[in-house]
Amino acid sequence: MNRETEHRVGTRSPRSWRWLFALLAPVVPVLVGYDVHFQLTTPVLDFALDERTGLVYDVPQDSFADWAGLMPGDVILTVDGVPFSEWRDPAVGNYPLEIERNGRRLVLELPVVPLVKVNLVSLVVAAAVALTFWGIGVLLLLRRFQRREIRLVFLLAQTFAILLLFPLAHPAPWVVPTWGVALSSACFYLAAPLLLHYYLTFPVVLGTPRQRRWGLGVVYGLALASIICWLVAGGTVLARLGAICAILEIVAAVVVLIYVYLRRATPDGRRRLRLVVFGNMMAAGPPLLLYILPIMVGAPYRMPEWLTGLFLVVAPLSYLYATVRHNLFGIDRLLNRTLVYVLLSIVILLLYLGLFLVIYRFLAGDLLLQMMVAAGLTLLVGLSFDWLRTRAQRLVDRVFYGGWYDYPDVVETISDALARTLEREQLTDVLTHQVPELMQLHPGQLWIGEQNQSPSHPATQSPSHPVTQFPLTFRGRVHGLWIVGSRLDGDDFTADDRRILQTLARQAETALSNVLLVEALRRQLDEIRAIQRQLLRSREEERARLARDLHDGPIQTLVGLNLQLGLLVAELDKLATCPTPPVEVLKDIRAQVRQLLSDLRQVCVELRPPMLDTLGLGAALRALADDWSAQSGVKVRLELPLDTTLRSLPGEVSVNLYRVVQEALTNIARHAEARLVTIQLTWECSRLVLTIRDDGRGFVVPADLHDLAAQGHFGLAGMQERIALIGGTLTVESAPGRGTTVRVVKNADFRTSMD
Repeated sequence: MNRETEHRVGTRSPRSWRWLFALLAPVVPVLVGYDVHFQLTTPVLDFALDERTGLVYDVPQDSFADWAGLMPGDVILTVDGVPFSEWRDPAVGNYPLEIERNGRRLVLELPVVPLVKVNLVSLVVAAAVALTFWGIGVLLLLRRFQRREIRLVFLLAQTFAILLLFPLAHPAPWVVPTWGVALSSACFYLAAPLLLHYYLTFPVVLGTPRQRRWGLGVVYGLALASIICWLVAGGTVLARLGAICAILEIVAAVVVLIYVYLRRATPDGRRRLRLVVFGNMMAAGPPLLLYILPIMVGAPYRMPEWLTGLFLVVAPLSYLYATVRHNLFGIDRLLNRTLVYVLLSIVILLLYLGLFLVIYRFLAGDLLLQMMVAAGLTLLVGLSFDWLRTRAQRLVDRVFYGGWYDYPDVVETISDALARTLEREQLTDVLTHQVPELMQLHPGQLWIGEQNQSPSHPATQSPSHPVTQFPLTFRGRVHGLWIVGSRLDGDDFTADDRRILQTLARQAETALSNVLLVEALRRQLDEIRAIQRQLLRSREEERARLARDLHDGPIQTLVGLNLQLGLLVAELDKLATCPTPPVEVLKDIRAQVRQLLSDLRQVCVELRPPMLDTLGLGAALRALADDWSAQSGVKVRLELPLDTTLRSLPGEVSVNLYRVVQEALTNIARHAEARLVTIQLTWECSRLVLTIRDDGRGFVVPADLHDLAAQGHFGLAGMQERIALIGGTLTVESAPGRGTTVRVVKNADFRTSMD
C-alpha cells in the first residue's frame, strides 16, 4: 500500500470515533465550570500561618486579613471562642478572633473568604488559557474531522488545556482538588506521546505503517505505565522515571521536527513549521527561564503565574495563525472571514456601548431624544457596514497574509492590470514591478521580440537567486519571455506560487497578443497615413502639371485662334460694304472662344493658382478674396504680413494654406450666411498662424475632430488632412449663432532656411 492510499484509509472516521470525540469535546468547559464552582464555594484564609501553633507568617498587603488588622508574628489563640487547634471546617464569614501580639491579647475579626476572592486573577487566566486551547481544537475538529492530523491537534489541545487548568488556577498547591492534580499529571504523561505522534505524521509522514505502529505503541505504552506508576507510587523512583520518559519523548518530538524541517518538508511545510516553532518558543521560553527553572533550583522566580499562563496561549495561537496564513489544513478563508466578522461585531458593540453610556449619562430623562439617537446610530452602522467590512478585511489580510500575499487579491489585481494593457511599457511594468511587489519577489525581466531573436540582457541564474522563465507565445510563435525573480525570503516557489505564476503567464500571453496586435494596427495606420500624404502630394503635383499643360497648350492655342479671328473679322469689316452673315458667324465664334478661354483660365486657377508660383501666398490670397467677395457679395477683410516674408515659404506649405482658405470660403458661401469674413495670417514667435473668422450662424463642433467626416463636415475633414500633411494643427471654434473660427498653427521649422 503506497503513502497516498494509506493516508486515504487513515482519514476514514467510523461513527464510533465521532461519538468518542463528541464525548471528549465538552470535557474542558465542564472542568472550567467545576473549578469556578469549587473556588466560589471553598472558604480560605488569605494569609499564611502555622496551622498547628496559629503563628501568622505573612499577611499580604491589601488582603482581607490586612484590613482586619492582623500582622506577621501574631499568634491566634481562639476563633469564635474555640481554641485555634480545635477549630475546623469554617464557613465564609467574619469570626471573633483572639490573638497575642508582643505579650498583649487583642480581639479582632477573622475574615474567611471564598477562594475565588483570593485567586481571581489566576482563575481568570487559567480559564482563558484552557478555553483558548479548547476552542482552537474544537474549531479545527468541526471543520475537518476526517483529517487525521486535525484529530491529533484536537487531542493535543484538550490535553494541554486540562494539563494547565489546575496548576494555573491554584498557585497554592494545598487548595487544589486531589483528583485535579491527578488529572493534570496524567495529561502531562499523555501530551508527550501525542506531540511525538503528531510530528511523525505531519506535515510529512515518516516511516512505514508497521514501523509507526510499533514505535507509537511503545511510546503510548510507556505513557500509560507512567500514569499508573504515578497514581500508585506517588513520588517514588518509578514515578520519576515516568517523568523522565515523558521528557525524553518531548525531546524526540523536537528532534523529529528539526529533521522534517531540514530534510523532508516542502517549502510550504517549512513555512508552516517556522511559524509553529516560533510560537512554541515564545510560549515556552520566557516561562521556562523566568518561572520553571528558578523554582527547580530553589531561586525566587521572576514571572507571576498569571503572566506565565498568558505566554502559554501563544502556542495554540501560532497553530491558528499558521493555519490561516499558509492554509495549514485547508480552511484559511473560513477562519479569515470569521475573524473579519468577529472584529466587525466587536467594533459595532463598542460603538453602541459607548454611545449608550453617553446617552444615559447626559440624556437620562429624554426618552424621545434617546430613541432618535439610537435610530440614527443604527442607520449609520447600516450605511457604513460595507465600508467597515472592507477596512476590516484589509486589516485581517494584512495581519494574516503580511499585507502582500492574499492569493485571490494578487490574481484579481494583476488580471485587471493586464486586461487594460495596450503598450509594451505597461506590460513590462505589470510583470516586472507590480507582480514582484505583490508576491515579494526579486525584480524580474520581460523580453519581447521575434522568434529568432534572444533577450539582449538575459537573466543570470545563481544558486542564491534562481529565476523562473515563462515563454509568451503569439500565433504559435514565441514572441516574449517573462523572467521571474526568486522569493525575497530565499525559499523555493510553493505549489500555490507556481500555479499563480502560470495563471498570470497565460494572461500575460493574452496581454502580449493585444500589445502586438495594437502595434500592427498602428503600423498599418501609419502606412495608410503615409499613402494618404503621398496621394495628396501626388494630387497637387498632378494639378500643377495639368495647369501647366492647359496653360502652355490649349490656352495658348485658343489665344492665338482668338487673335486670328479678331484680325479676320476686322478685315471682313473693311471689305464688306454691309454686314454679311459670315461676319456675324465669326463674331459668335470669337465670343465662344473668349468664354472658353475664360473657363480654362478659371480651371487653371483652381487647379494651381499661378500667383502662388510667381508672386507668393499673399498675392494669391488677395486675388482669391477679391474674386470670392465679388461672386458671393460678402465682404472680406485681409490681414497679411509682407509678401517678402511669405514668398519664400515652401511650396507644400503655401499650397495647403491656400487650399484651406479656399475650402473655408467655399463652406462659408454654402452654409454660414455671413456678412463679414476676416482672414489673418501672422507670425507668432516661431509659428505661422492662419485664422479664418466669420460672423455667420455657426454650428456644433464635435468633441473629437476625427468625427467631422462622420457628421458630414467633409470640408473641415479635408482641411485637417491637409494641415496634418504639413505637420500643423487645426482647431475649430463655433457655436450656433456665434460664427465660426478656423485656426491653423504651423511651427516655422523652415524659417532658418528662409532667413
